Amino acid sequence: MSYSTAGEAWERYLRNRCQSAVEALMKAEFDARFFERSEQAVEAVLEVIPPDAEVGCGGSWTLRQIGILDALRVRGNLVHAHEAGMELEESIAVRRRACTSPYYLSSANAITMEGEIVNVDGIGNRVAALSFGPSTVVVVAGYNKLVPDLSSALKRIKEVAAPANALRLGIPTPCAEHGRCVECKNPAGICRITTIISRRPMLTDFKVFIVGEELGF
Repeated sequence: MSYSTAGEAWERYLRNRCQSAVEALMKAEFDARFFERSEQAVEAVLEVIPPDAEVGCGGSWTLRQIGILDALRVRGNLVHAHEAGMELEESIAVRRRACTSPYYLSSANAITMEGEIVNVDGIGNRVAALSFGPSTVVVVAGYNKLVPDLSSALKRIKEVAAPANALRLGIPTPCAEHGRCVECKNPAGICRITTIISRRPMLTDFKVFIVGEELGF
């Protein structure tokens, strides 16, 4: 009997888990793929999007972490991405242009092993674009976004994604202060719209790229 090192066993576990998620997503009609490294996912995104296309995106930390937005800009793509420090009117205008771009990039708050993509938004621009508008959507997510089922997805969002993103964005919510959801009705609360995409939207070329790295919150 041969034994694997702890590192080898972990890599095999991650690969098998990600592949299982990809299979479930494909059954739900998504064009799902697994990449061991984020650099491979970036290359795949650049292959999907033509060099002269306009590209929209949400406020995803994953996209900024892997450098895909910079790579698109360097190549010559016009990228509509709202950033911290923008005036409110400019930020809203950028969000609207992003939603009507032919290509849209996003991550996900959670992806279930049953093939569902779960997101919670405060404004709604991201979930709107994921549902309808852009002709091609590409979701890039690290293995840390994978959860067993819908209840686990919602728990992950409440306990991890929402508090961490509120802190990242400097939004004064109770979850940011306590590190967990307290079911607040705070005016600054970012958990206002919940979407569950259980199958590929009919009119959208919807791709999901799972990466064997911990990305985003």
